[in-house]
Amino acid sequence: MNIGIMCHSSFGGSARIATELAAELARRGHTVHLFTRTTPFGRWDQASRVRLHRAVVDGESDIHPAMLYTDWPEGECEAFVSQILHVIATEGLDVLHFHYAVPFAFLAEEVKRRLGRAAPLLIGTLHGTDVSSYGRDPVKGHDLATSLRNLDALTSVSVSYAHLASQVFGLSTYPEVIPNFVDLSRFRPQTHSRLDSNMLFMRRPSGCKAKIIHVSNFRRVKDPQSAARIFLGIREKIEAEFWLVGDGPEMGAIKAIFAQNGREQDVRFWGLRRDVAPILAQAHLLLMTSLFESFCLAALEAMACGLPVLATNVGGLAEVVVDGLTGFLFPVGDLASAIDLAVGLLSDPVRRQTMGEAAAIRARGFGQKRIVTTYEKLYSRLLCNRSQ
Repeated sequence: MNIGIMCHSSFGGSARIATELAAELARRGHTVHLFTRTTPFGRWDQASRVRLHRAVVDGESDIHPAMLYTDWPEGECEAFVSQILHVIATEGLDVLHFHYAVPFAFLAEEVKRRLGRAAPLLIGTLHGTDVSSYGRDPVKGHDLATSLRNLDALTSVSVSYAHLASQVFGLSTYPEVIPNFVDLSRFRPQTHSRLDSNMLFMRRPSGCKAKIIHVSNFRRVKDPQSAARIFLGIREKIEAEFWLVGDGPEMGAIKAIFAQNGREQDVRFWGLRRDVAPILAQAHLLLMTSLFESFCLAALEAMACGLPVLATNVGGLAEVVVDGLTGFLFPVGDLASAIDLAVGLLSDPVRRQTMGEAAAIRARGFGQKRIVTTYEKLYSRLLCNRSQ
């Protein structure tokens, strides 16, 4: 198949899933064109068989990789659409698939408007704030709903968000659910057990600390300030350090919280990283405090590395984390419960080890090869239906 994939270039779940989907499809022998604004931030392999098309030359954009840049000027939109039309005219596309609706649903609609019946199959995948935020926007929401109804297929990454999208956009049918996936060859538990070192947490000897990790783009929707306050509560009860992976607009406020409480020495700032797996493999617990989550790729990747997850019970997180088995879910804003759950788990090495093993087993059900095959089957089914 000749497949086009559209996505953002930023540090975020939708972009990472799109680029890794493109790479895996190319490895399977498909011709894949990746359409982005600039070169993707993630693990972009220049030697891969994926053909990259950018609307803006690298170095001409000052958008921070953690920002989700959706308000594209007209010139960038036209350049983007023109590249797609050129590829269709010269090489053909069977499928044009976008990840995250804004602005890509509108751009896909423009491709269809210009090509009519000659347009490729148009498929969209909803990832989160394109539903919970933009979908409820009084202006963009209506236009977005119209664009989504004109697609050949619409998917979402969790049952929760498929239902939400149906309600928000007034869809006659639920989007098909195809969950996010993890590369199990990269995200995997360490070969040796952490149990022996974790047994020391109760006694809290000098230099032995529980490693709690938070991975995000540090936007308000991730509520990283609550994560910081939960860590401070944990640190009052056990020896622990907080690893922050990523960057974004809330980082300044996070640093201020630690400075005000004199805990800077207990925090490690890793910054934006292209390879998170080795860092996750050294930690003991992932902490996520999101206000909304369509899925939470960070949780899945941590579980694949054998980490229990402590997260807010929002959106699709309950479809990833099994409460009490692979981690714990707590209500948004209930920081006291989160602190108690973390301290209890990190002070019980046997339970933490058991949860970590259960997490790794559950993550196997979201393996990249399995989920990408589901996308392949969707493409093939739609193409078969079109030819009849």
